[in-house]
Amino acid sequence: MKWKTVQQNWEAFVVPMQQRWPQTTEVDLLDIDGDRDRLVAYIGDRHELTRAEADEEVAEWLEGAVPADVQMDDHMDNANIRKSGESIPVGEDVYSDDREFGDDNVPESPMGRTD
Repeated sequence: MKWKTVQQNWEAFVVPMQQRWPQTTEVDLLDIDGDRDRLVAYIGDRHELTRAEADEEVAEWLEGAVPADVQMDDHMDNANIRKSGESIPVGEDVYSDDREFGDDNVPESPMGRTD
């Protein structure tokens, strides 16, 4: 995942960060408010790591996918709506019945035949 995603949806990532770094507190993480440098320093302090070690841990954490509970969090609604809009073809009304588009009215070919 990208830091920008974490930063823009900071509140949604607080619980996953607490699960990854159990010595952190919700209040402290909320106070950091998406500042990566402050997060690295805080994790290093709480877990007795050097700045380089803490930075490496944050980088490794970012390599993972966005957790499902974060993806479905209310704070991610606008981003999810924008992302779903990318799959709607040009000219299609998002409110139209899907049967008017695509191949819903085209019968499938019999097995083994391609027409």
